[in-house]
Amino acid sequence: MGWTMKSTIIASALVAGLLAGCGGGGGGSTTTAAVVTTGTAEGVYSGTSTGGTSPAFTMLVLENGDFWTLYGTRSGSGSSATLSVAGLIQGTGTSNNGSFTSSTAKDFGSVPAISATAAATYNTTAQTISGTFTAPAATITFSGGPTAGSLYNYSTPATLSSIAGSWTTTSTSGETITVTVASVGTFTAVGTSGCHFTGTATPRASGKNVFNTTMTFGPAPCGLPNQTASGIAVVYPLTSSLTQVIFAQVDSTRSYGSAAFGTR
Repeated sequence: MGWTMKSTIIASALVAGLLAGCGGGGGGSTTTAAVVTTGTAEGVYSGTSTGGTSPAFTMLVLENGDFWTLYGTRSGSGSSATLSVAGLIQGTGTSNNGSFTSSTAKDFGSVPAISATAAATYNTTAQTISGTFTAPAATITFSGGPTAGSLYNYSTPATLSSIAGSWTTTSTSGETITVTVASVGTFTAVGTSGCHFTGTATPRASGKNVFNTTMTFGPAPCGLPNQTASGIAVVYPLTSSLTQVIFAQVDSTRSYGSAAFGTR
């Protein structure tokens, strides 16, 4: 299961997909505050995991049941802690009386992605979640919740001003990617490999603090030449002077996906 390894094959194609700066709860990290809609698992959780070589995770569960789980290692402490992302698990789940399950999860830390299932319990009062991701070769156990003192508020609408500007990011394949976002949400990006791509970031219509994103890759050396991908972006203020950004993308066949993370 990709949670046990860092994706190194997707190269430039999806590498800028997610600037995975999901720092967060559990273990003293910082960037996420879980705000859960009553009766569902919707919200943002961060914590720790066992069963693989990536001990930290941040998980976003959206209002339609889609979820994005970023896993890796944390560095720093307190409000400036960041998550170095090694891979991501994405799918759609169902909330039912404190139980969250998914049969459509895919671990994009492997190439191509590996199918997995998710089974978790959540507590809307404590704003916590714990459970397992299970794939043919591995089972990962995770547990997380909100972060005290976080400056990120999931329940407020995303604003284009928070993501606009230039970001220097690192992808899950280790490539450095410079992303420049215009005030209207369009962006251009280039990696050190020479891959160029363009995209858009649009505040989510639900009014949650998440962007919907699309991107179109250029020709080779991009790993998915002339193809498109879609996903999410999240901007996390860690402190009053430090902000982390996330872009997470998967291709249209859900075979390839990646994340990248950066701060400014």
